[in-house]
Amino acid sequence: MRPLLVSAVIAALCPLSAAAQESSEPKPRQVKAVPALGREPKLDGNLKDLPATLTLKSPADPAASASFTARVGWRKETLYVGVEATDDQPQSGDVLTLTLFFPDAGATASGHVFRFAFDGKRASPPDSGTSAFAQKLVDVGVQRQDDRLVFEVAIPARALPRIPAVDALNLDLCLTYDDVDTGAQPPAVSNCKSGGMVGEVLRLPEEFRRGLKLKPPEGVTGLEGRAGGWLGYGVLHYPSWVEADAPLTPASLESLVAPRPFKASEAGVNVPETLTLPGGKPLVLVLSGVNPYAGGTCDSEKELRLGVYLVKGKTAQRVLEWPAATCALGRATSLELDETGSLSISYSNGPTVNFAWSEDHFERTELGMR
Repeated sequence: MRPLLVSAVIAALCPLSAAAQESSEPKPRQVKAVPALGREPKLDGNLKDLPATLTLKSPADPAASASFTARVGWRKETLYVGVEATDDQPQSGDVLTLTLFFPDAGATASGHVFRFAFDGKRASPPDSGTSAFAQKLVDVGVQRQDDRLVFEVAIPARALPRIPAVDALNLDLCLTYDDVDTGAQPPAVSNCKSGGMVGEVLRLPEEFRRGLKLKPPEGVTGLEGRAGGWLGYGVLHYPSWVEADAPLTPASLESLVAPRPFKASEAGVNVPETLTLPGGKPLVLVLSGVNPYAGGTCDSEKELRLGVYLVKGKTAQRVLEWPAATCALGRATSLELDETGSLSISYSNGPTVNFAWSEDHFERTELGMR
């Protein structure tokens, strides 16, 4: 009878285990569509031209001395956010922080942070990763009315953090108001927790992305605006695709894909600026990352990367991404491309790595390796 008893106990516990597992799984958040605006709002701190179709509110907090309501909408290639903050003692140090993040933009995507006060824009925190280019594009109008501060913010598409290239444009839009009063500082009020909206997420429509008129190739999962063009990302942190505003040159491609570019002579590697594939197709080579030999002795946690791009007019497709200098390999001492499309990279520590051209990219091959 004991086996039957054990089976009965297991059968009785299984539904409870399943129910416990379901209760521990996070519930899907409610999706709120960001409405289109009939006309472009005037950034004057008057929210009458920003309809309250979609409204966000700060949670009730008895300990807080401020609160806010916000309106959100979009028109053409711009996201608009209007915030009315009620503050018992408005001060020059009171700051509204607006954080945007698209959770489906890829594993390497991060958010952008913008800050505003009674006198307009304030600098984003240095550790936020928000570029000076994005901060410059954002515009704001502010009104101060007794115990209220009203902000009307315009965020062009290129100032947004990386957006999904294919998936839905789900957006965490976090508003945090820091009320700096004399004496003890009350807690900041925010509609988010742990970097995400609580219980809901916003969604921009496909029309917003379609209006950007970008046509990334298959494999691009995220799109990010830069000065001079757009970058496309796959699963890696390194850009895999570029669409520029003007025909690309080695210098303009380098400025787009490498925040801190290196010249070959500066990094002590022997890498040309350009190569030509059989048939005359131009390749541009870009060095980026961190030089592991910059401090004299090699730092194993740093490496210099080589990106090889096939350029056609205003677009560029990454065809190879490979180390240019590491402690294990050493520095690239030679890089040769022959008439058959075979590429070889030799390193100061001895190894030579070989690649073969395969339709639209280089593939590593064991042939001739040592």
